[in-house]
Amino acid sequence: MADHAAPLPAPTIHRATRGSLGRVIRGAEITQAEAIAAYAAGNDVVVCGDAIAATRAVAQAIANAVGPNKRNIPHTKTAGVYALPHFQPDPRPPDGHVFYDTEKKKAARNA
Repeated sequence: MADHAAPLPAPTIHRATRGSLGRVIRGAEITQAEAIAAYAAGNDVVVCGDAIAATRAVAQAIANAVGPNKRNIPHTKTAGVYALPHFQPDPRPPDGHVFYDTEKKKAARNA
């Protein structure tokens, strides 16, 4: 008998704020179009989920829709131990980031 795992839910996109020790705090859920507009305006967004390839792909699609960008590893030495990988405009400005969850690091839920 084959063991079939249930498919992982699709990633969700959220407004984001940066907290202490590199934490990314996820806010309200938004659409991809809203995320593109927020990122283009210099704000942070985060793509959340357990399907890691999908979270990175959605994050990259948001960043690509705005313009040239680069993918960065978590800035654990400068931002803190809870930092997430992300895309950011290259060159700067604007100041926004498109963060995304990984297997081991997730955005914090807004309390």
